[in-house]
Amino acid sequence: AGIGYVASYPEFRGNGAASQLMTEILQENYQKETLFSYLAPFSYSFYSKFGYRYVFNQKHYEIDAADFPLGEKTHLTVKRTDFVTAQQDLASVHTQLVGNGSLVRGEFEWSYYFDYKKQPHFAVFYDQAEPRGYVIYAFNGMAFIIHELITLDVQAKKTAYRFIASHAGAFDKFVYTAPSNVTLEQDMREPSRAQINLRADMMARIVNLKAYLKQFPVNVDKQFTIIDEILPENNMTFGAGEAVTMTIGEFTKFVMQDVILREYF
Repeated sequence: AGIGYVASYPEFRGNGAASQLMTEILQENYQKETLFSYLAPFSYSFYSKFGYRYVFNQKHYEIDAADFPLGEKTHLTVKRTDFVTAQQDLASVHTQLVGNGSLVRGEFEWSYYFDYKKQPHFAVFYDQAEPRGYVIYAFNGMAFIIHELITLDVQAKKTAYRFIASHAGAFDKFVYTAPSNVTLEQDMREPSRAQINLRADMMARIVNLKAYLKQFPVNVDKQFTIIDEILPENNMTFGAGEAVTMTIGEFTKFVMQDVILREYF
């Protein structure tokens, strides 16, 4: 369950309406046996009161144009295209990498982010007629902005690097906000010259703990006692071993410690 645009008009602030709304949303999603709720917070401390925990990071790169990985010429072909033409192939590639906690992107999300909200450029990398990767990009002055870069194999990555690096003569730098597990610096010739920052990103919480444990049993030598002040239905003790007490947010962080979030938008 995604939470967005929680706000009140100034004249209605201070009466607890936002808190009531958040609680009701979580209660409703508990009844639906929703496993997780993610949100991009305006305040980490505010949403922590509702059991959310800071879980995800983004990795932000600013790279001098001459330092971007050069890539190599491969047997793959590159096709610059528009969103309508590329959507099916973009979705095919993205779906193959969805997992490990990342978000499913339906047709509405594709259209909203890449046709309505933004109108970036698209390049898809093909092996014969099969899409093996893509880059979604834009231009901002002398900066080449990489919105999303996904490749399914080494050949596609080499092709993507070569395509992006071919723009070095027209731009001063490449800017890329990537998932936290991306290691673009490992492919740079001079990684020390790049500006690389880890940025706090989205929060998450388990909504229905029973439903979560049914689908994802926790196999560690611990006896967990979970405290959830918003959804007391989640208050329970389970497991065997070392006794530990955690809030629902702390437990969410514990089980999601290896999860990455691929979405930039």
